[in-house]
Amino acid sequence: MDNTMEEPLLNENGSTYTETPVSSSPKKKIMHGCCTPTCRKWTLFGFAAFFLLFGILLVLFTDDIVQAVKNQELNVGSNKTKEYKNWEETPIPMYIDFYLFNWTNAKEVIDSKWTIKPNFTQLGPYSFHEKHYRKNVIFNHNRTVTYQTQRLWHFAPEKTVGSLDDSITTINPILLTVANMIKYKHSLVKMGIDFFLEEKKINLTVTKTAREFLFDGYEDPILDLLKKLHLKNMDIPFTKFGWFANRNGSITYDGTYNMYDGSDDVRKLGKFTAWNYEEKSSYYPGHCGQVGGTSGELWYPVKDDKTIQVFSADVCSTLTLERNGTFEMLGVQSHKFVATEQVFDNGTLHPEMACFSPGEVVPSGVRNISECKFGAPAFLSYPHFYLADPFYTDAIVGMKPNASEHQMTMSIEPQTGIPVQVKVAAQINLKVEKIDKIKLLENVKTHYMPALWFKQYATVNEYLADQAKLLLTLPSIGHYTGYGIVGLGCLLAFIFGFVTWKKLWRGSDQEILLNQDAF
Repeated sequence: MDNTMEEPLLNENGSTYTETPVSSSPKKKIMHGCCTPTCRKWTLFGFAAFFLLFGILLVLFTDDIVQAVKNQELNVGSNKTKEYKNWEETPIPMYIDFYLFNWTNAKEVIDSKWTIKPNFTQLGPYSFHEKHYRKNVIFNHNRTVTYQTQRLWHFAPEKTVGSLDDSITTINPILLTVANMIKYKHSLVKMGIDFFLEEKKINLTVTKTAREFLFDGYEDPILDLLKKLHLKNMDIPFTKFGWFANRNGSITYDGTYNMYDGSDDVRKLGKFTAWNYEEKSSYYPGHCGQVGGTSGELWYPVKDDKTIQVFSADVCSTLTLERNGTFEMLGVQSHKFVATEQVFDNGTLHPEMACFSPGEVVPSGVRNISECKFGAPAFLSYPHFYLADPFYTDAIVGMKPNASEHQMTMSIEPQTGIPVQVKVAAQINLKVEKIDKIKLLENVKTHYMPALWFKQYATVNEYLADQAKLLLTLPSIGHYTGYGIVGLGCLLAFIFGFVTWKKLWRGSDQEILLNQDAF
């Protein structure tokens, strides 16, 4: 070891300092930076250009991206889409309220030979939860779906006024059905039926409980007779009568539907092409028998449509609703469609509706659905003959039509087709008329007797409302995100230009290389 002391050295100003020799032993190189100013310039420029380009593309193509997402999910061409899952099983609470009409002065009217007006009081509502399931679904190669619907109803006592055991008197629907079937037949046939009616002590009226009139049904000797006689064109395919008997849980009652799945065009989603494998219903001539519209549950984006159509197996035809304002619920704005007087017109107000009144033309306000209902003289109207010709309400007592209770409306979010609120209201009426050789009907005057009306309603839940709002806000999210990215790109470009202009890039490429070699 060298113990020699180091000699102090003098600075230019005369102060001393000691010089420490550099060790010859190797030291680890420390890299203080490896990106040259040129590298930094092009990196910053690259980021700026990338963000600008990406942001501009996002702004330009957001609508196309969102539409692609909608096209992917808003169809039932696969059992994996959100739309299919919402359609396969009713996703929102649905209810149906039944109101039955009690004929309070039936004896007085019959004894007076119909010189006084029948009086009716409304009983109910008898409320039921309603659930729909799609069964036997077949995906076809032509982008349509074939399926059947199963409906389930469960009594809702908490929403019901009265009891299902309420006693109700009404015109005898089985008697009127048989009489309507034979009114043009030979007198011997009518006399034979009349003899049977007297033998079995059949009355013009029938008194049953609400549950029997609705889902339970009741047996009737006339039905037994028809089963035994097997008369041509007089086949009634049930053994008990009830307005909804044999329907609860049935998969086949409503028939078989075929509709577009929307996979190639979302504007065709849910539109029917056939019912029971026929493109036209045989119950009405011309365009009135055309199968079209939707089920009322699955909708395409209605956008700026002025009208929509709903096909119902209960009336074997379509109902057309017209756009009338907007409706909002849970933050979802929708287009409101309303059924007007045109729906049940017979051609007197709207000539194009004449084909809905085959045969005898009756005053506007009811639709003849007799052929659709096994020959029963049934006519459909709005509840309490709302919007109908005064002919109907003037003939009876007890009708109190009003829009708030009896109007049929559907509110649909226009971009997604999600139903926001649905209220379907309709009334079944039975035509009673004079028929020769049938003593029970020899003295009657033609009346349209209200039997019951129902209101089916459902409103969007928070889950579906959130889905709708998400789909509606996606374009805005994409656009604003794009604008933000463009702004970031502009900021980086500004920094690049400013630093370059001010020549603030420190050092040079050669200096950095020399500094790296010095370590």
